[in-house]
Amino acid sequence: MNNDQPASFATGKPPLKTLWLRRLLWLLCGVLVLWLLAWLAVPPLLKSQAQSQLSELLGRQVTLGEVDFKPWSLALSVRDVAIARAANVTQAGLAPQFTLGHLYIDVELQSLLRLAPVVDALVVDSPHLRVTHTGQGHYDVDDILARLAPQPSDPAKPASPPLRFALYNLMLSNGLVVLTDAAKDQVHTLSQLQLNLPFLSNLDTHVDVHVLPKLAFDLNGTRFDSSAQTLPFATARETDVRLAFKDLDLAPYLAYLPASLPVRLGSAVLDADLKLAFEQTDKPVVSLSGQVGASRVRMSLAQGGTVKPPASGELLAFERLSVQLKDVQPLLGQVQLGQVTLTQPRLNVQRNRAGVLSLLALAQPVAENATNNKAVSPDAERAGGQSDSQVADTASAPAWQLSVDTITLDGGEVTWLDQVPAQPAQLKLTALNINASALVWPFSQPMPFDGSAQLAGAALQFKGSATDQAAQVSAQLAAWPLTAAQAYLADVLLPRLDGTVTADLGLRWAAAQGAQAAVTELQVKDLSLDKLALLEGKKAPLASIARVQLQDVLVDLGRQSASLGKVLVTQPKLAISRADNGRWMAQDWLKAAHTAQDAPAASGQAIAAKPAAAEKPSWQVKLGELQLNEGNFVFADQSTPTPVALAVSAANVQLKNYANTGPQSFGLTLSARLRHGNTEPGKLAWRGSGALSPLTLKGDLAAERLPLHALAPYLSDTLNIALLRADTSFKGRISLAQQTAGLALQVKGDARLEDLQVRTLAQAEPFVAAEDLLNWQSLSLTGINLALAPATATRLEVQGTVLSDFYARLILSETGRLSLQDVTKTVTDPVNQASGATGNAVVGAVPAPATAGASAPSLLASASAPASTALAPVVRFGPISLLGGHINFTDRFIKPNYSADLTELVGKLSAFSSQTAAGEIQLADLELRGRAEGSATLEVLGKINPLVQPIALDIQGKVRDLELAPLSTYSARYAGYGIERGKLSVDVAYKVQPDGQLAANNKLVLNQLKFGDKDPNATTSLPVKLAVALLADRNGVIDIDLPISGSLNDPQFRLMPIIFKIIGNLIVKAITAPFSLLASALGVGGGDELSMVSFDAGSAVLSDQAKAGLDKVAKSLTDRPALKMTVVGTASLEAERDDFKRQQLQALVQGEKRRNQPASDGKEAAAPVKVSAEDYPALLKAVYKRGDFPKPRNLIGLTKDIPVPEMEALLLAHLDASEAAMQALAVKRGVVVRDYLASLKLPSERLFLGAAKAVTPESKWQPRAELNLATE
Repeated sequence: MNNDQPASFATGKPPLKTLWLRRLLWLLCGVLVLWLLAWLAVPPLLKSQAQSQLSELLGRQVTLGEVDFKPWSLALSVRDVAIARAANVTQAGLAPQFTLGHLYIDVELQSLLRLAPVVDALVVDSPHLRVTHTGQGHYDVDDILARLAPQPSDPAKPASPPLRFALYNLMLSNGLVVLTDAAKDQVHTLSQLQLNLPFLSNLDTHVDVHVLPKLAFDLNGTRFDSSAQTLPFATARETDVRLAFKDLDLAPYLAYLPASLPVRLGSAVLDADLKLAFEQTDKPVVSLSGQVGASRVRMSLAQGGTVKPPASGELLAFERLSVQLKDVQPLLGQVQLGQVTLTQPRLNVQRNRAGVLSLLALAQPVAENATNNKAVSPDAERAGGQSDSQVADTASAPAWQLSVDTITLDGGEVTWLDQVPAQPAQLKLTALNINASALVWPFSQPMPFDGSAQLAGAALQFKGSATDQAAQVSAQLAAWPLTAAQAYLADVLLPRLDGTVTADLGLRWAAAQGAQAAVTELQVKDLSLDKLALLEGKKAPLASIARVQLQDVLVDLGRQSASLGKVLVTQPKLAISRADNGRWMAQDWLKAAHTAQDAPAASGQAIAAKPAAAEKPSWQVKLGELQLNEGNFVFADQSTPTPVALAVSAANVQLKNYANTGPQSFGLTLSARLRHGNTEPGKLAWRGSGALSPLTLKGDLAAERLPLHALAPYLSDTLNIALLRADTSFKGRISLAQQTAGLALQVKGDARLEDLQVRTLAQAEPFVAAEDLLNWQSLSLTGINLALAPATATRLEVQGTVLSDFYARLILSETGRLSLQDVTKTVTDPVNQASGATGNAVVGAVPAPATAGASAPSLLASASAPASTALAPVVRFGPISLLGGHINFTDRFIKPNYSADLTELVGKLSAFSSQTAAGEIQLADLELRGRAEGSATLEVLGKINPLVQPIALDIQGKVRDLELAPLSTYSARYAGYGIERGKLSVDVAYKVQPDGQLAANNKLVLNQLKFGDKDPNATTSLPVKLAVALLADRNGVIDIDLPISGSLNDPQFRLMPIIFKIIGNLIVKAITAPFSLLASALGVGGGDELSMVSFDAGSAVLSDQAKAGLDKVAKSLTDRPALKMTVVGTASLEAERDDFKRQQLQALVQGEKRRNQPASDGKEAAAPVKVSAEDYPALLKAVYKRGDFPKPRNLIGLTKDIPVPEMEALLLAHLDASEAAMQALAVKRGVVVRDYLASLKLPSERLFLGAAKAVTPESKWQPRAELNLATE
């Protein structure tokens, strides 16, 4: 026996090692049995319980396919898991809600040792989930979610530490999620879902082991790929995640954007390659970097907003937006971007007819969808709400900081469509390129930028820098066509504006800081408007400017100031016109103004009433230099009675150092040529300076032959004449200054008015037809010095005056007004007008052929009442010369009218003044010579001062040998007889004393005046021949002396009417009392008695007194052989009946006595018989007895003797006294007078017997024979 055998053999017990082996064997067998039992029982049991429990939990039928469990490796495999759809879904052919192709879990045995699950592998293959959105925020899995959600009745679970686990090799492959949105009619598919997680554990030994998950999938055809590295359960939780996807088309998701968004995303494709780094420390760090991009983005305004979308629909579009994220730390509010590139952006900005910009829609929600948003997501408000702590965290969050290295915009396009104008305006900004760099927010340094673009085909370049507090930019625009703005101009202008704009601009802006106000400055280095033209159809331009150029312009909007360095206007051309209805051409260019209508306020905008702003100061404008070169302007006005036409050419204007405020002086220079009609243009030039405060203007004016007559129609309401031509020249200095009391004016220089042509208006009193009124070749005023100042007497000095080659048509009207007085129209009341006519008659005296020297008193009589001596103007005139004058005068105030034509007038007037010297009026020497009616010499000499009141003068005038034959037509018209020959000479002398007393002497001498035959067409016939015959002496000379005196201070005193009244009285006297005129010419009395020869009643016997009168008549007729005498006897039966019978009775008595006398010779028989008183009774008785008429008889029948008176009575009663007897008596009387004149040796051919007349007696009528004088 071996002593080495174990003790167990000795005892009979198995050895210890064998025991343990047995135990181990049994244990192994037990494990194998358990494994076997588990392998056989777990799969069916798990399948059964899982299907039952999951179905009950989810409320859906859950089915499992093959279940395989390997207890030896603790590996579980489940296939074909399916969750059915809800029971109420009856649609056939629908796939299960969820299916799982294969689930494999491999649990490590060390899970028992670690008392925590340690999974060596977790494989999920082909998980497919199908979800349907039924609308209104509900899904077909809502019932499952509701069953899984914690119930309020569930007891609260106590807080427990998180489950400890370790997971290796998590793999999910071939995943599929299908979301069917029935409400949006969309199907979204997430396929090829893969998730790889090599390791994930929160065991203490694994906390610092990096987890490297990887996720990839296809979302609606877009591949997403990501990878990460993280320590999820370490203290710092360091994590790095990478996410990349490309060409993610957002079209399937557009329907899910909130309806309240003001814009609609039409399309977009996203790219991203991002890296996210996270670290949990005391200050957590989240950093995002990488590249993001968007392509083919199209956005438009939403429908239903208060701002209607544009017709084109598109608001913003771009081909590519690429953003490089250098470091974005959202927790720290820091964003660092590298390159930001926007490629081919297109922005459409519109303004609707209400004036609302389409961009305003970006700040406004779509109102009609606001309620829908709440209905769709009732919990959105709660989900989006913030707790007080979150609000506090937000308030304490750091301000965001942004930095961008570079910003690039390439190939941009901006389209502006404005529907406010009647014709919608559209402008395009194309080829827009912008480059910016070093953008920092908040700004710590300016951001420089530059760019370029094409604006309506014009090149635009700009460059500048900007911060949030200041910005400056410069821009250059080349040849931008103004036609691009035609739509806006069309609302104002009917014609089309053409031209181009080239500009070099600058803009500077600075925000207000403290007491420093904000600054907004616009700088125009150079601005040119070229080839400006206002066009209408295919006609010539209505207006044009070759170039308008502005240089060095600075506009400060804050200070309301503008400084213009230089403004240049080149070759402006403009036709200024006004139609006959008074409308200017600009009114026809401009569209009629419409009533302003307030645009409706946009919905959702609350426009608060603003308080009235304080009145701002007016703009301050400074202009360094303004130049207008080569301007041409044509002015035409059809609204005046006579159209106005004036052409201005070669206009040049230069204005320097102008300011609209302050006392700064500016310089002004201008020149131009003015033309009217086909005459040579005049010239105008000014060079001077001025200021606005106070208003001053002074400089040198040079005007040469300016056609002032072109503007005469504007004075048609003032002038009664037609000014056909008036070329005005002036050269001198003009000063105008604003004083406290008013304007002060001073004019120094020389003036000239040339080629004056003034015509009367047709049918304008006193003219019947249009005719020349006033003409002259030249009126020259040298050494003019005019001074006007407030509260100061006006001063006028003219050193020399020359009037050459002048013509004046002067007419004195029936009312006594001179035609030159009616050159201007006056409006007076009837009383003043009547008194004016009386006063104006004083002016009516103008030299006539018979009184040529009367011009001086006519002028002096025109003086008006003296003005106030305190401010009476001071006037000084130097020598005045008249050359080549012609005055055509007609006087209609005197009846009959007369005319005078004075030619070849030459004269001079020495210096005179309105002021007195040593209290005495200074008279100027007057010399005037010429011809009257082309035949007589005219001379006026003397002294005169027309400026004093009343006028002072002492003149003498002479007219010699005025041929009267040229006045034949005139005399035939007004006198009825033409003049065959005759001459007139006049001597006048006038002297006016300082007190206004006038002494005038007018002497007229007519020589050999002879009238022709009577004019059968004359409306009047005056006895001019008789008057001449009465006034002329034996030699045919008529000498009339008319001394006149009176006071010019008497408004009723009129000189020439007195003269012509005297002459008229002579003619009237020749008609009414020729014998009185004859007696006056002879210097004898009894003129009126010589016109008739008185007889005793009933008698035809001349008395001694009658014979004496006839002796005087015979002597006058002897001295005036042109006169002829006609004797007309008269008698009256009514007045002379009884006297005629007595004369018959006396003749019968005388005849009875003659019968009783012895016979004698004839002479004695013809001699009258005297009957004595003693013989009368007997002779009467004899006549009585012879009478054949009934007589008283006695008883025996014999004629009874009766007393003498009874006999006379019976005889007178039976004597004949008929009309025939009276006619015979009248004839006898005429014969007696004629025979007596013939007895005085008057030729019988000059004595005529007129037809006797039996007349009806008037009061105080006496028997007579009438003497009538005549020349024929």
